[in-house]
Amino acid sequence: MPETLKLRLIKNAGWLFGAEVISKILAYGIIVLLSRTLGPEGLGQYSFIFYYVGLLGIFSDLGVGFYFMREVARDKEKLPELLPDVLGFKIVLAVINFLIIVGLTIFLPKPEWMKVLIVLAGAEAMLTWIAGIFVNIMYAHEVTKYDAIAKTIERFWAFFVGGVVIYTLKSLSPFVIALLGGYVMRESLRIIWGLHFINKISLRFDPVTWRKLLKKSYPFWLIGLFTLIYYRTDMVMLSLLKGDYETGIYRAAYTLIEVSLFIPSIVVSTTMPSMARLWKEDRETLRVLFKKSFQILSLMGIGGTTGYYVFSKMGIIIVFGKTFLPSIPILRILAFALPFMFLNSLLGSYMNAIGRELTFTKITGFTAVLNIALNYLLIIQYGAIGAAMATVVSQGVASVLNIYLNLNNVRR
Repeated sequence: MPETLKLRLIKNAGWLFGAEVISKILAYGIIVLLSRTLGPEGLGQYSFIFYYVGLLGIFSDLGVGFYFMREVARDKEKLPELLPDVLGFKIVLAVINFLIIVGLTIFLPKPEWMKVLIVLAGAEAMLTWIAGIFVNIMYAHEVTKYDAIAKTIERFWAFFVGGVVIYTLKSLSPFVIALLGGYVMRESLRIIWGLHFINKISLRFDPVTWRKLLKKSYPFWLIGLFTLIYYRTDMVMLSLLKGDYETGIYRAAYTLIEVSLFIPSIVVSTTMPSMARLWKEDRETLRVLFKKSFQILSLMGIGGTTGYYVFSKMGIIIVFGKTFLPSIPILRILAFALPFMFLNSLLGSYMNAIGRELTFTKITGFTAVLNIALNYLLIIQYGAIGAAMATVVSQGVASVLNIYLNLNNVRR
């Protein structure tokens, strides 16, 4: 691997690693405070609000953002050509998606105050979806520090402002509003810093061009759609089928699993633009980069499974307290999904980078459907434990399919 590429990857990974460590510490500090203040039911309500909005964000991008990032990473000259149409399209999609959220929320079997919070979260999500284009621009230029700083600032806001709100008022509504204020600040910074990479910004609202974009980007949208279903279904289905308490104890266990997911996130975020470029320029270096990333994530995933299984009781009691003891068996089951989660992040990113997004779309589609079916059957029978079992099985199936197809490609 060329020395300049290695140094650039290390530098980008360093920024993301530092931001992720700080962000995770602060984020989970907030979750702990929320859990100990409002208990499993409050944590379940909080989780449902944001997972529900995230799940309904399926029409906010249609794969255009990822396609845009990959093309600009390969050729920076495409930025001024693609940006006006992509940005105009994203704004329209954000508005449409918000209206969908509002329309569906009216019929939710939830209290009115939760519906109001969901609509507010959906309104903020419009800014997040639009700001994503500016994050794509920074990542396409293989610059991660600005996004890392924006995330860190938002997490400090959430921890200190949100922490004071939940501690003093002991109510979910003002806490969620405080968090949304931090999200607005984060997305504003992303847009401001993303503009540094653009000579001139303009918008085009041309449906003909949008149709052309969709012909190239729809596989990425399907991947994003299936991934959303894959990772958001369990929490939403738990809340609707079993209630807020089961959702809360599951979220506590999953929160600890999420602590370690910043590792594949950093690897993927720093290597994906390079993989896309190397596929065109130097495939031998790409093979080496993929192999090293695969080995590192495999070892770390297995180590994580062992640690979570052995120290699950200690972790739950220390972090969440004895009220969440039912989360222990859930955490032990979820621990076995960790190596699969690590590898699926890398393998999916690799397939997207080299132009095999249709193959990855089929894999994620199949496993998303499998995940929904397993969640429905197992949640009804076993509750939160059933949701954990569904996660392990579906992640494992995805890994087997991804590894088989990717390793054959790497050998060639």
